[in-house]
Amino acid sequence: MYLLNKPLITNLWSKVVDGENEKQLTRVTVESTGPYKYMLKEVSGGFLLECFGVEINMPEGRLEVNDGLLQDISIEQAGNDAARVELFLDHPAECVHVLYNDFPCRLVLNLNRAFINSLLSAKKIVVDPGHGGKDFGGRGQVSLLEKDVVIPIANNLERNLKKAGAEVLLTRRTDKDVPLDERAALATSANADAFISIHTNASADRSEVGAATLYSPHDNGSKELAMYIQKEVIKKLRVKDRGSTVQQVLGCLGKEIPAVEVEVVTITNIVEEVFLRGLTIQERAAEGITNGLIKYFACGGPSAKGDKK
Repeated sequence: MYLLNKPLITNLWSKVVDGENEKQLTRVTVESTGPYKYMLKEVSGGFLLECFGVEINMPEGRLEVNDGLLQDISIEQAGNDAARVELFLDHPAECVHVLYNDFPCRLVLNLNRAFINSLLSAKKIVVDPGHGGKDFGGRGQVSLLEKDVVIPIANNLERNLKKAGAEVLLTRRTDKDVPLDERAALATSANADAFISIHTNASADRSEVGAATLYSPHDNGSKELAMYIQKEVIKKLRVKDRGSTVQQVLGCLGKEIPAVEVEVVTITNIVEEVFLRGLTIQERAAEGITNGLIKYFACGGPSAKGDKK
């Protein structure tokens, strides 16, 4: 039974927000019925928040985040009068904390995403919404066309990458046919660090489901990029993992530019067609691709490409 004068932690959440000078932050908010003593310290792989004289009045356990910086948050009761909140990070970050003694009381932890900006600030990414014009691409069982649904995903990806500091070029913004050689020429002339083509899978077998990421046949980091993106897209969408394989047509990008084709679920499956119509999947697919790019560059990418001007 809770003591009436003991603060209770009632809620916990995180989101990416715009900070000062348009620099993004990951903001973690711990909500409670009143103030309490706490200690925040940096630990291997993240931060540990130790709270004293407080009890948890919400589900304990691990909360998956995957926002490119913050991987997970865990919260647990550590005895009668203490609680532990741990932040698990994919990349290094500084943390600034502020306590607001309103009701409800809020302890806000702001994680600086400067490391991610340092990874992407010098990068040029070409985002390629597949098909267009008379080329419909795949068609769903109801009426959804691949050429249409890839546009909002590309727009979300562009927004995410620009906020992280990258320079982004789209091969098309409207419903028009753009020949493959023109798409490749744009990437080549820009001296791009990556080419991301967005598609959906289509199959004569209407029971087929899932997402896949294909890669250029050239040994230029494309396979590694596809593996990172595929892993992160599956985390975000929670659909069947169809894996990664070679896409020969991406060879037209040449040997200098890592190139992948992301097949965001399967449009010919009725369930995934309905899924594709929602804003949630369009946003989460873009988040997964963004996170894959971040991890790719964090692990070196094609090492010679990061310092290009």
